[in-house]
Amino acid sequence: MVTAPEGEPRSFDPRQLDRIYDAEVVRRQRLRTRELLDVAPGDRVLDLGCGAGHLATELAADVGDTGRVVGLDRQHSMLAATARRAASSNVADSCDLAAGEATALPLTDRSCDRVVAVQVLEYVPDAGAALAEMHRVLADEGRAVIVDTDWRSCVWHTDDRDRTDAVLRTWEGHFVHPHLPAGIRGLAAGAGFTGVDLHALPLVETEAARAAYSLGMAATIERFVERRAPGLADGWREDVISQAENDTYFFSLTRFAVVLTP
Repeated sequence: MVTAPEGEPRSFDPRQLDRIYDAEVVRRQRLRTRELLDVAPGDRVLDLGCGAGHLATELAADVGDTGRVVGLDRQHSMLAATARRAASSNVADSCDLAAGEATALPLTDRSCDRVVAVQVLEYVPDAGAALAEMHRVLADEGRAVIVDTDWRSCVWHTDDRDRTDAVLRTWEGHFVHPHLPAGIRGLAAGAGFTGVDLHALPLVETEAARAAYSLGMAATIERFVERRAPGLADGWREDVISQAENDTYFFSLTRFAVVLTP
């Protein structure tokens, strides 16, 4: 479930997400997110912005036959992709899918034991309202986990560091809140949460393997920057990839998992 900045595309291609979400560093992030969410069999879980269903289907296996996972997204192609993934993973009976917005959840008060939102709030203009909705639907003894990125933490080793800095600062325009984790404590308190616990989730790659998360992101960033500032990214991705030839490839990015309790 995403609300893109004004003038930007409001849809994502599930096939592109498959490459990113299947990368080893992202699988490890997803495992850590599940650990922090601490789902038990029988739980009622909301995956807010379920995307192509990678996390939702794993959570459906965690809650078992007696639990339910609601995958919510504003994009119908994502819901269709989640449905296919749930069927192929044999967890379709534990998954409910619904279209909706982060600021107006189609769920009743206190109806969820767990709520999770990964890379969602950084796209939502009124992130405080989305957090208030999560608080509303969360049970009194429940838990929410919010995962977002501070894009100031993004590092690529390149020969032309000034160009890389300019490319990454332009890329931040893709988000409504490119530095959301820094202000999440105040937003969460304003939404009614009393417990706020932050955990760093570093993503590090030192090889440019075909399935690397960073290579997929470099292609996405290059396309966005070319639209925003034609010519700025010329040669940038080649600079990134060339580091692998010299055995100097390095990429790191820090996401933050915020554990919230009512």
